[in-house]
Amino acid sequence: MLNRHEPNSHLTPAVDRRQFLGACAAGMVAASAAPSLGMGGSASSNEPAHTAPLAFWALTGKLESDDVNRQLDAFAEAGWGAVFYPRWGSEIEYLSDAWLERIRYIVDGAANRQMEIWLYDEFCWPSGHAKGLVTKDHPELAAQILCVEPDGRSRIEISPENANMVMRAATDRFLAVTHERYADAVGHHFGKTIRAIFTDEPSLPSQHKPRKPGETAWRFMWSDQLNQALGGEFVERLAEAGAGVATSPLWRDYWAAYAKVYHDAWTRPIADWCAAHKVALSGHLLGENDFGSHVTNYGSARGQLSEFHIPGIDEISTRWEVDRCEALTLATIAEFPGRERMVEAFALGPCTMQMDTMRKMVDLCAACGVDRYVMAISPFDLRGNYFQRNWLSVLSVQSPWFRHYARPFAEYLAEAAKTARKAQPLGVPWPTDEELWEVAGPSPRHSKALQQKTSTFREEAREAIRARMAKPSAIPVAHRTPLDTAWTFQPAGLNSLRIDRPSLTVLDVPATAELSIQTQLVKGVRINGTPVDLASAPIDTQFDLSYRRLSVTHLLRVGENTFVVESDQSEPLKFLPALILWGGFAVDDKQQLVAPPKTIPLGDWRRHGYPAFCGVGQYRATVQWPVAPSQLGLDAGGYPARVLVNGKECGRRPWGPFQFNLHGAAHCGTNDIVVEIASTIGHLFTPQSAPPIGLIDVWTC
Repeated sequence: MLNRHEPNSHLTPAVDRRQFLGACAAGMVAASAAPSLGMGGSASSNEPAHTAPLAFWALTGKLESDDVNRQLDAFAEAGWGAVFYPRWGSEIEYLSDAWLERIRYIVDGAANRQMEIWLYDEFCWPSGHAKGLVTKDHPELAAQILCVEPDGRSRIEISPENANMVMRAATDRFLAVTHERYADAVGHHFGKTIRAIFTDEPSLPSQHKPRKPGETAWRFMWSDQLNQALGGEFVERLAEAGAGVATSPLWRDYWAAYAKVYHDAWTRPIADWCAAHKVALSGHLLGENDFGSHVTNYGSARGQLSEFHIPGIDEISTRWEVDRCEALTLATIAEFPGRERMVEAFALGPCTMQMDTMRKMVDLCAACGVDRYVMAISPFDLRGNYFQRNWLSVLSVQSPWFRHYARPFAEYLAEAAKTARKAQPLGVPWPTDEELWEVAGPSPRHSKALQQKTSTFREEAREAIRARMAKPSAIPVAHRTPLDTAWTFQPAGLNSLRIDRPSLTVLDVPATAELSIQTQLVKGVRINGTPVDLASAPIDTQFDLSYRRLSVTHLLRVGENTFVVESDQSEPLKFLPALILWGGFAVDDKQQLVAPPKTIPLGDWRRHGYPAFCGVGQYRATVQWPVAPSQLGLDAGGYPARVLVNGKECGRRPWGPFQFNLHGAAHCGTNDIVVEIASTIGHLFTPQSAPPIGLIDVWTC
């Protein structure tokens, strides 16, 4: 049996294959059964129970102190912590002295605000390479790929910029250039403000990519340590297998040894370093939702995750419906009761996602034991969207709902954690690691046997999850009286419109018009022939720090207005508009700027002058009630809403039911009603595909 606290012993060809597989499997089982180091702060611990959402705070731009402090204030006011996530768009070199100075400043600010902070161990992802620093000047630590052809011939390829994940020396170098540097800079905060270090899909970049067209070779991670664990003659035995290599039992040996060496060379050293420095290891693995990926990427999911003090999963697709949920992923995290259990969630959005969708995802995860949420992505600014153009999720200060509804979300998580911390494993029988290795073959993701095991397990896990999910309680339907009245509407700030065309017709010049200009995309702008002075335009602290914003009221005129943009982008970017116009205007069905309407009918506000509005919209009405109603109900398209009657707040609802108690606020006679509805950033960035939003219906009970 592999003892997780003893040095790895080398296996030789003389060892019987069954003994060999049994030793590797026993090692993984022993690791799975190993006790937590007590850093999770679970409900049974003497430590305070941690429940704060953790903004996956993409640290981009220059991280100027004033901007940092504004966002720290917003997170602290909402009751959120943060994971510091170095990402594309950073203008400070990763792990440079300047970077570490900014980290010190931000951690000190978080400590003063009593926030929980986690560090992130990589630049973007996957973890393990330190943006190439591990192999810089150390070519001997570069990843090795064993390429095996269908006839048994093989060769070893070197991936120079990627660290070897199955070489202990590469892991030690990784710790030296990342974790040790952070310990020197902010180690006095370890175990206090800084509670964990997040590792993200530790793997090779090639493991994230499909096979190239026409490629026949199977590709495997390789190292001298792995070769020795296989007896030192694995390549020769592959060649001896010849054309029968695809069905050779040698692959059972490889996957068993790979799981063990990955554990000993990567996972355990990282966990031991964290434990020695009084921080928890958290994060998640790559490809958790099928057994083929478990074997391919790390050999044994539960064996590797057992070393995590706060084990985690990745569920960024937000599949909250039980029939569609990532059941194998959720079943995996359910295997670790007694610890905090984390999910990275929501990153694939969509960018118009309702908070009710987030709530449903929390309910699903809580049933499987998840009590910590890493909110992906929470960008410091949006400049990273220049590099990542495929999706957008903004769970931070740029979102119109954040100011008033981020704290209620945090409070909901605290309640959900009470359920989550009681959750035990799902009770679905797991195949042993040895059973998976036996049928994995050279391409586990394509193994029919593993696909069938995944399908069977997934359905059984969904049944177990379904049994745990609380059935929604029936809400009594009171008699509804439609509230038939005239409504006025205005943005709490300014209307918004992305400018993607070279001309804009203005029928009524607004008294206020401001233009946000994306600094990465735009090198110069002319409005009606007049150049805009980009250099003197201030940073847009109202919307996003990657834009500059200035008044353009004096440059607009009645009739056609031309916008000439100097940019290296030939087409508009979906998730990063080059120009955004803000102002006191409405937009008609011909996309012309007109004066705001005096009243607005019930329904989607996009159809009534606000097709790309990003912000909080305020509806107002004055009504006569002979008898004060007890409740006001509304349909806002499922988006967060707030109601005030006669100046008294009757509630904020991030999700339904959107019923508001009017006792103490409404009275017989004249009543003033205000309904505020918060949109998403997606209503500006993807207006054509955004769901309906606005005061769609309203009634009293």
